[in-house]
Amino acid sequence: MSKTVKVDITMYGIAEVLHWCQDRNKGRIAGVDTAGFEKMKTFLGEKPQSGDYFTLDQFWKKRVTLDLTEDEVALIDRCLYDIPNLDNEPLPQIRHKFWPKQAATT
Repeated sequence: MSKTVKVDITMYGIAEVLHWCQDRNKGRIAGVDTAGFEKMKTFLGEKPQSGDYFTLDQFWKKRVTLDLTEDEVALIDRCLYDIPNLDNEPLPQIRHKFWPKQAATT
């Protein structure tokens, strides 16, 4: 059984993780269909449908705590490092701004 890691991340950070791990992945890195990724999709499904700037701004800044396995964290790290390099693009800013350092728990 893999240890779980509590990750405190914004909704914008979740959107970036899903963008790089699912949309841009194109099947190059397997394993992005785990429960942690499904939970992230659920959180993004709560996005308000209104066009009100204040409401959307509050949604994107909202922080949530995810319980991810160490394997999922390693997979996300790999997506954020490897996929841009395969496409000869700069690393996404999420690597420094939104993807927090994790503390392992049991």
